[in-house]
Amino acid sequence: MEPARRISDMLPAMSDEQLAAMVKEWGLVSGAGQQIDIGNDLRKSLAIFKNGTALVAQGQRHKPEVKLMLDRTRRMGLKLADIREVDAASLERVYGSPAKEYSLSTWKTLDLERQKSLARIIAEAAELGASDIHMRVLDERCEVKVRVNGRMRELRDEGSRDGQEMIRAAFAVASGQGSGGTDSTFQQGAMFQKSGLLPGNVEMLRLQYTPTSDQRGALVMRIKYVGKSAETDVDSLGYSQQQAADLKKMRLKTNGMYIFAGKVSSGKTTTLQRCLNAMFLDKRKEISIYAAEDPKELELLGAIQAQITAGQNANEAFKMAMKAALRSDPNVIVLGEIRSEELTSMAVEAAKTGHALWSTVHAGSALGILNRLINLGADREDLKDPRTVGGLIYQRLLGVMCRSCRVTLRQALAEGDIEAELAEKLVEITGQTDEALMCRGKGCSSCFMGLSGRTVVAETIRPDARLLELYMDHSRIDAEKYWLTPVDRGGLGGAPVMHHAMVKAGAGIVDINEVQEEVDLLESYERELGHLIPRLHHEIAALRRATGASA
Repeated sequence: MEPARRISDMLPAMSDEQLAAMVKEWGLVSGAGQQIDIGNDLRKSLAIFKNGTALVAQGQRHKPEVKLMLDRTRRMGLKLADIREVDAASLERVYGSPAKEYSLSTWKTLDLERQKSLARIIAEAAELGASDIHMRVLDERCEVKVRVNGRMRELRDEGSRDGQEMIRAAFAVASGQGSGGTDSTFQQGAMFQKSGLLPGNVEMLRLQYTPTSDQRGALVMRIKYVGKSAETDVDSLGYSQQQAADLKKMRLKTNGMYIFAGKVSSGKTTTLQRCLNAMFLDKRKEISIYAAEDPKELELLGAIQAQITAGQNANEAFKMAMKAALRSDPNVIVLGEIRSEELTSMAVEAAKTGHALWSTVHAGSALGILNRLINLGADREDLKDPRTVGGLIYQRLLGVMCRSCRVTLRQALAEGDIEAELAEKLVEITGQTDEALMCRGKGCSSCFMGLSGRTVVAETIRPDARLLELYMDHSRIDAEKYWLTPVDRGGLGGAPVMHHAMVKAGAGIVDINEVQEEVDLLESYERELGHLIPRLHHEIAALRRATGASA
């Protein structure tokens, strides 16, 4: 067979038999279902062979999707020794004219191929430990990105048509609201192991499809990994000593409401699950737990977990589950989320009648949980009783800087990775030197983009009667001031999530740039929480000692 440098001249003159022999000899790897399945749309522009040859349609060598696929091929370990342009018709012949009209049986084969492609994307994301997969269909390609340790990165590109078909394939095997939807409607659903598309370490994918303004679509898939139902370790999640102590005291009681808040993918479910499992074991398995979720995410020891059937009216289903719970002799009731006035009323009533109620709401702070409950119809008088409101927890997740490639603040400043004013203010507030403070590195073989995992930053409140009375009868500002006042000055000695984040930034665990992005600005901490700076210095020193960092 002639060498690749002359293939552009030879392809048009080759017979079908000669072309088939060449494809077999070189080892085509970019076809449907093969090692590097590039998708039908991209196969109009590119063919990749095992012998290191790539054929690109004329004029398309520098298209972004072609360049991305060539880069991905190299990352997969295939050395591309020769890349040559050929005419589009010859490239089509390499694949056996994929643009022809398909029979019904061929379409079934294509559907299977797209399901396999989707399964490969899910498996790649799971291998990276991603929390979410984002697929966005554009005119000429479908971009696929993943979120790992809270940061987005490109995974691969698919053809535009293949991307839309993969989204349809996802909902074809999903349960939930998407079963009767179309490309032009919002859809939700969930994929489980029974779909046959999830790797062994993934239990479920939650799907959210959005039709986009360019008449295409975008799908976000949240990954729930197979968990260990016996996991009870709350302390390792990253809570401070005081916060961990608060959570432990909340678990001692089997009455009152204990509510978590935080944005999507903030680790609330993990913390809730570990708290309940720890409670179950701490009480020697002598309590009963009743849980209702849609879909089921918690793995709880010894719990009755009600099934909320897909297709039911969610609010009505939860009302029925709550009524069943109250008739099922529970010590602890778990609601996946308090989301309506009726559920709020039932949750408060459960707490008032001697049950422990653990759940989540959407709120931007621990004290903000009270406001959310009021907006959902809770009576202010009911919320003034600390026997009803037992605990408020707000948390977020920040990336943990890789210890192998993180850099000093001085080096980050020299390389332009942090603003001079921010660096100066960080040194001033934390009391640390620019050699002791650390920033995220570029990434290395030990990490992903300079991060090695995620850690909780949080605020926890165990309300007393004065705090609740101030909040309900006076103002949130008065209540917050009382919460933040040190215990030796008559307050509760609380600290907000920004303080916890600053402790971890000062100890070299999280990057100050991400703190500003995800929590709050450094100038806000200085302006509003300046009285906590002496406490900040003490807690930074203690955390540095605990983690083995230099003082």
